[in-house]
Amino acid sequence: MLKRFRKLGNLLGAASPHENAALLSAHERPELLGVGLDELRQHFDAEFYLGTNSDVAAVSADPFEHYLEYGWREGREPFGQFFSTLYEHRVPISSPEVCPLAGYVVSIKKDGGSKEASSTSSAADSSSADRGNGVLRTDASEVLFEDIGGGGDPEYQRVSPLNWYGNQDPSWASGIFSLLRSLGHRTTELEEIPLANYVRNIFDPDFVRDNMGLGDEIGDSECFVRYLMFGLLSGMSPSPFFHDATYRRRVEKRGLLEIGKEAAFVHFLKHGLRADISPSPLFSNEDYVSLNRDLVHYPGPKLFHFINHGLEERRQFSSLVTIAHGDSGVALNSSRKFFSRLGAIERAHDELGAAAEFKESQLLTKILADAHSIDPYVMTDMSIPSFVPPWHDQDYVAFNQALEEIPEGEFDAVVLIPFCKVGGSDYVAGVLSRSLSRLGKNVLVVQTDQSDWHRSDWFGNVSRLDLSEITKGLSSDKATRLLYEVLRAIRPKNTFNVNSRLAFETFNRFGRQLKTFTGLHAYYFCADRTPSGDEAGYPVCYFSAIFEHLTTAITDSKDLSNTLTKRFMLMGRMADRVTCVYTPSKICIQNDTLAERQLAGAAKRERPRIMWAGRFDRQKRFDLLLDVAREMPDVDFWAWGKAVLNSPPDLSELPSNVTLHEPFTSYDELPLEDVDGFFYTSDWDGVPTILIELGGLGVPLIASASGGVPELINDKTGWPVPVGSTVKAYADAIKAMMADTEQRSTRSKALREKVRRQHSQASFDKKIAGLLK
Repeated sequence: MLKRFRKLGNLLGAASPHENAALLSAHERPELLGVGLDELRQHFDAEFYLGTNSDVAAVSADPFEHYLEYGWREGREPFGQFFSTLYEHRVPISSPEVCPLAGYVVSIKKDGGSKEASSTSSAADSSSADRGNGVLRTDASEVLFEDIGGGGDPEYQRVSPLNWYGNQDPSWASGIFSLLRSLGHRTTELEEIPLANYVRNIFDPDFVRDNMGLGDEIGDSECFVRYLMFGLLSGMSPSPFFHDATYRRRVEKRGLLEIGKEAAFVHFLKHGLRADISPSPLFSNEDYVSLNRDLVHYPGPKLFHFINHGLEERRQFSSLVTIAHGDSGVALNSSRKFFSRLGAIERAHDELGAAAEFKESQLLTKILADAHSIDPYVMTDMSIPSFVPPWHDQDYVAFNQALEEIPEGEFDAVVLIPFCKVGGSDYVAGVLSRSLSRLGKNVLVVQTDQSDWHRSDWFGNVSRLDLSEITKGLSSDKATRLLYEVLRAIRPKNTFNVNSRLAFETFNRFGRQLKTFTGLHAYYFCADRTPSGDEAGYPVCYFSAIFEHLTTAITDSKDLSNTLTKRFMLMGRMADRVTCVYTPSKICIQNDTLAERQLAGAAKRERPRIMWAGRFDRQKRFDLLLDVAREMPDVDFWAWGKAVLNSPPDLSELPSNVTLHEPFTSYDELPLEDVDGFFYTSDWDGVPTILIELGGLGVPLIASASGGVPELINDKTGWPVPVGSTVKAYADAIKAMMADTEQRSTRSKALREKVRRQHSQASFDKKIAGLLK
């Protein structure tokens, strides 16, 4: 990855001043836009100006007067990071005769001082700013870089003291040179090179580490020092942006001072920058300006504008390549990847260089003209975009990002989930992942919809791939294609979908292709209900559509398995593919029951106490709890939960015997010994995990007999109440439980044993093992 190298201990913390523009000959005073000299002087940093312009200091000139006479036209900065400030705040300069400092003062006065005005003290402290190196961006400025063809010209030698390669933060450069000298390295030649302005910005530590054969244990700072000591003067490129052969060809074409034995990159720093030569066929100065018309009058090297600003602004930079950054939720910067991947490949430089020459050749012009004469539909306009697959393809950007995120290694099983919050299906996905790991499978959990990962402890030590940020901005068509390609790249033997809508849609669209290399298993939990009572949810929408592709349709209750089998009249082997796998209990089942401990402490409680826990949503009937509490004012009800799927309920008339608590994360948080039983309400359900866990602990349960609940709670293991019963029927069931202490103990023991048999981890693992392809 391309990086702007910023730090070498404290020495590299200083922000570098920006490059000068070329010297122009006119000496007239600039237009000051009505700004007085005294006000202008307040924004001028004399110490900085003398420190970065040794030719001015050498003749003892007044720095402010020199700036007004010459410096503003020569592109000299009146304070540190001046050009960056102008660029970042988009300060307009209405005429090439306007002093940039005056334009800056007028601009900040218009904004009421909202732009950061660099006073003398703040400008001098350039080490506190790290705003990147930018230059005045204006459509009117005519300050252009001088073409210095014929580097031996005496005039060129005369203007060189303008510190073209010395205009850098003196303290920063001095610190670097001191460090190098302390390491026994001579710095004479380096002192002629703009380390702060350009070397630091173009430097890519990953690129240099590869070329120097350094491992990742060598940090960026040490890598930079090694490059200065052993790489820079020897001719090593600092990044994918500099290509030795291309630069040499362009130097010869422009007629600059011959490179000779000098390293090409050093020659570039001394001469090529002023000529604004792009040293890479991957980047074109002409195209960069043509594609970004706001940079027509940009006064500095175009390549460094791209490095410092254009990369992050995602600007196009070449007519030979169109870069797509994608439309997913991830901030993909494909330009960085383009340079990182192709910058180190010699063949890529050669081929793009050849393509550029061919595009400008007479041969191509003739070919297009001949084609146009035969078929006018063939256009001869060479300004149209060119494409280098796959960099132009937005879909590929997201796909490539997803591939890069896949953890290393081969995976036997993939578990697809929408997210990991605190729901029952999230818990089941964790149980499944752990089970697969115990069965010796290398498991990858893939999140498809949201990045929430609240209960990593449920999943254990498995690999994870979060695609949610990548799929966030994609259409359903693109997102399903992406997930399909990811699964095709991983090629697991078994793929499990646990409540991921994107996975269901992908199975629906690509199930026929997926099942050729992976066993497809889909988990189904109870169907939802609309306000009018109609069934909805995945068992309704995504069962018949994908069943032909599934190896197994897994349910958490026999009630749902039977419903699906009967509804679609499945028989024989097809019916066998719909199987119930009971969720295992995660608690350690003890010999005694909580019911016995609750009974032992009942005398200490002033009033009977019942516990309730669940979502304050329509399915879980929190309203029914409140009605029962009103029916039983002599009993206290402690409730844990919050609204998740629906709007929060109106709690303004909460019964006085109801106490609310925030949702719990562990059963250890609940005062289970200080209550008389647990009350569970629901209009539709599978086999809720909370009933499995509390049943394993031997807690007396009064529960709505919805969905798969009767598979656990019956007249021998608890106090079931038919769905649709009256409030009085529920209240009577609670009273019956509290009145019969013997049955409370007997039924809680029977429930505990049923959980031990029906919901053991061993039985779950055995079931899952039997499903694997």
